[in-house]
Amino acid sequence: MDSSSLKCLELGKLVSNSGVLDKAWSKISAAHGNQVSGLEFKPYHEGIYTIVVFVAPSFPFDSAASTPLSGPEGQNPFHFLRSENIFSFSLHKPAYQLFVSANKNNLTELKLELLGLLKSKKHVIITGAALGGSVASLFTLWLLESVEPNFKRPLCITFGSPLLGDASLQQILENSLWNSCFLHVVADAAQTPVNTNFKPFGTFLIWVGSQCVCIDDPVTVTELLGGANADEIVWRDYSEVLGRLVQPVAVETRLMVDDGVFNRMAERAENKKPRFDPLIKLNDMKIHMIYFEWYKKICKKMKIGYYDHFKTQLVFSYENRRRELNDYWKELVEEVEKTPQSEKSLLKTRSLLSGHNYRRMIEPLDIATYYRDGGKEYRNSRPRHYVTLEKWFKAGVEDEKIPSPARPPGSDLSDLLTFDSCFWADVQEAMRVTDALALKTQVVGREELLEKLMRFEEYVGEMLKKREVSPEIFLEGSSFMKWWREYKEIRALHSPPSYFTQFMIQRKYESYGKPADKE
Repeated sequence: MDSSSLKCLELGKLVSNSGVLDKAWSKISAAHGNQVSGLEFKPYHEGIYTIVVFVAPSFPFDSAASTPLSGPEGQNPFHFLRSENIFSFSLHKPAYQLFVSANKNNLTELKLELLGLLKSKKHVIITGAALGGSVASLFTLWLLESVEPNFKRPLCITFGSPLLGDASLQQILENSLWNSCFLHVVADAAQTPVNTNFKPFGTFLIWVGSQCVCIDDPVTVTELLGGANADEIVWRDYSEVLGRLVQPVAVETRLMVDDGVFNRMAERAENKKPRFDPLIKLNDMKIHMIYFEWYKKICKKMKIGYYDHFKTQLVFSYENRRRELNDYWKELVEEVEKTPQSEKSLLKTRSLLSGHNYRRMIEPLDIATYYRDGGKEYRNSRPRHYVTLEKWFKAGVEDEKIPSPARPPGSDLSDLLTFDSCFWADVQEAMRVTDALALKTQVVGREELLEKLMRFEEYVGEMLKKREVSPEIFLEGSSFMKWWREYKEIRALHSPPSYFTQFMIQRKYESYGKPADKE
């Protein structure tokens, strides 16, 4: 027996001996004492546990029927499950119909009661058998949307329940922390009704022959579940099955599963990329950022600015730190876009300020590298993760999730990072234009080039008025000051003075950003 199947067996024993399954099933058995005609639920408070049992009637509808869901909250009660990459998914129609036909007020009251328990770190188990288990899964998903990060998470346990969602839902939940909140118990893999339209999520405790295995790999679960479609989803008594789970096995028996199933699972696990946890690496990224702040101060003392220094001096230690920061934030953006919207909102909010500071500190260095290597028109090939981080930050300010940074007149701007992280790309493009205009042979397109410079001039002037540029752009050795010295000769021959040209000609930049500066 290989290590993968042994691990699955050990996990199966651990879960079956925990006592949690017996607690859940005993309440299901009690709740099923009376015949039901529609969806019912009943909470039981027992010691440290609150167990909520969902009971559903046998359902005559086609088990393969599905309900596609998309659109906003008013059209889709599970709208929060959508991700930026997956906009729609389908649910098992009988389970979905029972859920939406239930008394919404009663479900809302139950939800509020359970949230209170989870907030106080109490154990909440939501369970059900057959179709009742599917509805329990739907209710758990609905509950999880409102579970705060500091709450205890609920555990949903189903017994002999049909698969709930399609491949899109499976993919969404695979990228979610919620996936660990579901445990599905299957008494007999060969007799469990499945349909290729539906895919598993969560962890499965599956009885195979005389032993049980615990598996969270959806492909392996699909391979093990081999039943045909059923016209009716019926409740089955799991008492005897759970009794067998805890009985000691006198003789070691071979797991009656093709070794290839577990070999393929082991191979997938080996090739699977570890789950990205932004909090684990966050402290390392903060340390990298501290190094760049220190680097910025060193460059300032040299009166050149860190953008221009990085562009002309290849410093390998900073190159490596820059790459690590970029890899981290690219992966974070990708992961956030794959998660359900409710989790995405939380990750985005946590990342807004850190991502904003990273973008303003590191993108100028990416721009320096881009132009050092001969690139042109950076904005047209700007990395997508920078665009996304900037969009998130602006939306966060508009939604008042974070305050707009204050820069009142007279405040010290010496440590300010220029707000527009693409500023230096625009400086490089402006330098290209002034170089072209300086050529005496340049005739064609001269007016168009002058218009570009006027737009850049207006852009910088507006940022100066809002105090959104770092004073370091005025350091004697900066590319910006080099551009200005060339541009003022061209500009003096043309349009009337502007706020920007007056600011520069009158040398107001010498006091810009210093304490008590009232310009």
